[in-house]
Amino acid sequence: MASACLRPLPHSLVEDAMMLSLRWIAVGCVALALAAGCPQKGGDETTLPLVTTDDPEAEAALDSARERADAGDGAGARTAYRAFLHDHASDPLAPIARLELGQLHLADGDYPRARVLFAEVAEHEDPGVAERGSFYLGVAMHLMGDSAGALERLRPLLGRTVDPRETALLLQTLGAAAERTGDRVAAVEAYDMLLGAPVPEDDRELARARLNEVVGTLERDEAYVLHGRLRRDGETWPMVTRKAARTAFAAGDLARVGELLRALEAMRIPLDEELRAMALRAERTGRVQSRAVGAILPLSGRGREVGQNALQGLMLAAGLPQSGPPGADTPQLHFRDSGGDPERARAAVDDLATLHQVVAIVGPVSGEAARAAAERAEELGVPLLALTPDGALVEQGPHVFRFFSGPDEEARALVATARRRGATRFASLHPAHGYGRAMTAALRRAVEAAGGTWVTAVEYDPGATSFGEPIDRLVRANFDALLVPDAGRRIALIAPALAAKGIGATGANGRAVQLLLPSPALDDSLLGTSARYLQGALFASAFHAGSATDEGQRFVDAYRARFGRAPDVYAAAAYDAFRLVAQAAQATRRGDEVDRGRVTAWLGNSGGFASASALRGLGPGRQPAALPRVLELRDGAFQPAL
Repeated sequence: MASACLRPLPHSLVEDAMMLSLRWIAVGCVALALAAGCPQKGGDETTLPLVTTDDPEAEAALDSARERADAGDGAGARTAYRAFLHDHASDPLAPIARLELGQLHLADGDYPRARVLFAEVAEHEDPGVAERGSFYLGVAMHLMGDSAGALERLRPLLGRTVDPRETALLLQTLGAAAERTGDRVAAVEAYDMLLGAPVPEDDRELARARLNEVVGTLERDEAYVLHGRLRRDGETWPMVTRKAARTAFAAGDLARVGELLRALEAMRIPLDEELRAMALRAERTGRVQSRAVGAILPLSGRGREVGQNALQGLMLAAGLPQSGPPGADTPQLHFRDSGGDPERARAAVDDLATLHQVVAIVGPVSGEAARAAAERAEELGVPLLALTPDGALVEQGPHVFRFFSGPDEEARALVATARRRGATRFASLHPAHGYGRAMTAALRRAVEAAGGTWVTAVEYDPGATSFGEPIDRLVRANFDALLVPDAGRRIALIAPALAAKGIGATGANGRAVQLLLPSPALDDSLLGTSARYLQGALFASAFHAGSATDEGQRFVDAYRARFGRAPDVYAAAAYDAFRLVAQAAQATRRGDEVDRGRVTAWLGNSGGFASASALRGLGPGRQPAALPRVLELRDGAFQPAL
């Protein structure tokens, strides 16, 4: 009489729908068994169920079908199995014939037919036969796209396979199904079990190939979970722990980086050069050199002139170059060139925080470089004072500050001064580009907040040299204050055109209009021939060398003496930022130690700082504590607005 052992699959490889090759290994009759399946040599056969037949014709028919399969005659084997099921439908061997026919369909890629046959076997009254049917049903479900259902059916079979090749098939299918459902943790666990199982080496190679790909895509939390779950004496745990360390470093979780790398060393697993550098940085980042201040500036490429001016302001604040050896309390300046590149700016934060252990970082100036540096500084917990007007930058997190006036601050300062002078109705004549529109939007917000009336906004081509048509549209509106957000050289062209239409402080044709000009317009060249058209115009700026007083004037005098020219607003903001950080470090020092957390808290409440610029430290929202100064062009000079 024949037992219910399954015949081998006739093919060795089937590609699944997720582009993962699953090996289908030829499995012998006695070898292929679940723990509750066919009797093994040396086992207690009386405790394991057997499926037998008393019909010699049925037994011979099944043997004939198997012989065709063994000979590679798939078509003949399928015909023979179908004939068996037709002629012996109620024979005890029928479920075995269904299983073996299903295997042939599965190997040929005819998954729907295979699934129907396996589903019938999975309902068999014999638990061992039913379990074998359920096993192959799960494989078929995955190959047909129902990976979630396959996982539910196959997971209970973990640990129940006794044949190495069937174990490999189970774990490969579990791994592939988990990948398809997006459960990378489960996929890694399945492939790790495959590596540790007594399976052929080619199956382990498949597992290694999948692990290399899946581990490379792990998110930080996934890598952390697997680091804690996987067996440490296997091949996968070091791969996952290295990945966890890299993701922790990228996220600024340097305490976790140190913990993970120490775990690798405890298992005598060597660290590559990259991980050794991470270990060093993780160890150093928690330390702070109490007098070290970092800076990231565009010293090359576009914006290098601004970067050079800011660097000179920093050097003046730090007392560089020094005339002799630095004293114990001498501030230190460490700077990096971002070149305006976000990746260089991000890397610069790492260098300054870990290698130089700076208290805080000044810069970058603007754009993507500032956003990249702010993101990394927040990850590492390093205070960063960006010299940018971008108010959204502080949304990166509590360690990011904006130490520069932006459109909203300038608009509020201009509107407040204009309102004190009686202006109630506001309009804008602005270039059709990003800054012009942003400044106009900021003015409108400021007007509405101050109880004024917003009238209109008229755009002009940023490249225009004549402005008759947009000004003609503007004069039809009724307003008494007008914003023109453009550079000084453009204001020199626009102001006479406005005056010709009766718009200006002179009140020609009975229309006195207060001109409102933000910081890009504040240019000493306007004190020449254009001055007569701009008498009484209001200019907003955080710093202007020609109208500086007190601390600002002392800065201007020192800067001129060192560099032979007047400083700009970037030089002044950088000068103030360095001094502010140095004061924060001094105020929060505990013995010889400075903690970045305490420095961050102090900076967030540093309003009233005696600055060269109008910024006056940092206030609520981690932005400038004070509004920009408003200057008036009066008597041929920029003077404080009255």
